Amino acid sequence: MRSADPRDTPLINFHYFDEGSDVAQEDLESVVDGIEFVRAMTARMSEHVAEEELPGKEVRSRDELRQFVNDHAWGHHASCSCPIGPREKGGVVNSKFQVHGTKNLRIVDASVFPKIPGFFIVSSVYMIAEKASDVILADAKV
Repeated sequence: MRSADPRDTPLINFHYFDEGSDVAQEDLESVVDGIEFVRAMTARMSEHVAEEELPGKEVRSRDELRQFVNDHAWGHHASCSCPIGPREKGGVVNSKFQVHGTKNLRIVDASVFPKIPGFFIVSSVYMIAEKASDVILADAKV
């Protein structure tokens, strides 16, 4: 959390290019190569392009591009940062989606998956939402 204020957006670092087996940083370099490729392609038709919105003309060098990608890259399969499971095994929520060690706080999104459930995770998100609604309704009757 960024602060104790629940209205503050959380500070999230997905570590996209910092973890895993890509020691040579080929993934990051490929994204930077892609930006440079598109820039070269659109430069030939600059009379039709008003301006580059992102990363923008102020981000020029490869180092600046790398930093931009590290700061702004977004994957649509963000998940597994608050997995269901026992606290002693790294779990953040229990099977009722309650955050360990808190009261009245649940997490119901893709972050509760212990591992990525596949390519089209929205179906799995719908399923946990259905399960969570059943659990929350059952707890409300108590």
